[in-house]
Amino acid sequence: MYWVEIISFVLFVVLMFIGYKANKRNIMLLASIVLLIGLAGEDFISGVSEGYKDATASSSSL
Repeated sequence: MYWVEIISFVLFVVLMFIGYKANKRNIMLLASIVLLIGLAGEDFISGVSEGYKDATASSSSL
């Protein structure tokens, strides 16, 4: 996942530069969303899978 973080950061910088020069706020918003997904995506997916695994383990033990 290290490469995903690097790629998302580079894409963030490029999109932010393009959005700033063209005065397009939607491109700058897209850049921020790409950065958010790139940096927080792995933790979010692992948290959801752990929660799902614990929920199924606790419901099967009843």
